[in-house]
Amino acid sequence: MPIRDVIPRRAHKWQPLLWLGAFGVSLLFAFGTVYSWTHAGSSHAPIAEIGTTVSNYAEVEKAVTPHLPQDRVVPRLSTGVLLNSLQFINAHNVKATGHIWQHIPPGFPAEIQPGVLLLEAEDPHCLKKVFEYPLGENRVLVWSFSTVIRQQFHYEDYPLDHQDIWLRMRPVDMTHLVQLVPAFDSFPPWRGHALNGLDPGLVFGDWRPDYTVFSLNRQDYSMLDHPGLANTDELYFNVGVSRGLLGPLIGRIVPVMLLAVLMFLSLFVITTDPDRRPISGFTAFAIITFSVSTVLVVAVNDNAARQEIGSAGIAYIEYWYFTLYVMTLLVALNATVLLSGAFGKLIAWRDNLLPKLLFWPLFTGIMFAATIGYLGV
Repeated sequence: MPIRDVIPRRAHKWQPLLWLGAFGVSLLFAFGTVYSWTHAGSSHAPIAEIGTTVSNYAEVEKAVTPHLPQDRVVPRLSTGVLLNSLQFINAHNVKATGHIWQHIPPGFPAEIQPGVLLLEAEDPHCLKKVFEYPLGENRVLVWSFSTVIRQQFHYEDYPLDHQDIWLRMRPVDMTHLVQLVPAFDSFPPWRGHALNGLDPGLVFGDWRPDYTVFSLNRQDYSMLDHPGLANTDELYFNVGVSRGLLGPLIGRIVPVMLLAVLMFLSLFVITTDPDRRPISGFTAFAIITFSVSTVLVVAVNDNAARQEIGSAGIAYIEYWYFTLYVMTLLVALNATVLLSGAFGKLIAWRDNLLPKLLFWPLFTGIMFAATIGYLGV
């Protein structure tokens, strides 16, 4: 039997094993990526991004005492929060509605005006008093609010991102020293995952709540260093939320996978057999048309994602688009090399088998590396 007949048969014999190996490596990378998603979605710690978290009055005193004058007693105003709704309007604006209340103890200095400023709201003075009532020896004042809060959120991990939404509060009286503290007496024993301070019927849309926590943070303002003005620790009510993966999965990742499948199928149109080229339509113009169309579709999706998250940096989802750009370029380069005849033996082996075998390991490998690099798991 001639040698030229034996070699093709042996190559054909090993071809299923090569395909099995390629898909095995691809599945390992894909499994690693999905595992990293799952781990990243459950590993966010219940802790505020700003300030010192507090869960009882002892922790509050430990946090505020170093910043208060030691030669006099600074009154504390117990302040509670109940959020009725939270809605992301855009990448950096959140509409919040709810109620804030304060416990006014007997003997509270009459010259100090109760109340709260929401510093990062469109109108810091948006609170409207709705009623007051006696509670034991205290008086309870209740305000309602509906406002848009602007914050700097971080979307590097989109669509697996976690955000910390907060209400930043300080006393409305800027001329008398008074320290806002959480009204822990209004809630059950504070645990972050208990979601105290949230309306049980609150609708989050594509987000799910992870925790609620109070924190205290000292801000130094030059204007408040002058005599006659007061500065105490600011009180934050923090709500940690995680993005639901279903929406971005359908809207962002599924189209990426469909485009990747189409690119992979295009490799079967590319052929080294001159007799099959008229049937498959394998021409230089067809290659250019397909590549340009793919790049345009990817660019539109990439731009839509950037507009959604309003990010100046690079988000995790964009590595999917960057990978598609790279794969499109490689597919076009592969076809061009076949037409030009360069590297003929290597590329033309088994009718362009090598690029087909490497497509999915390369695609899933890049995504796995990006996932590990961004999510750190």
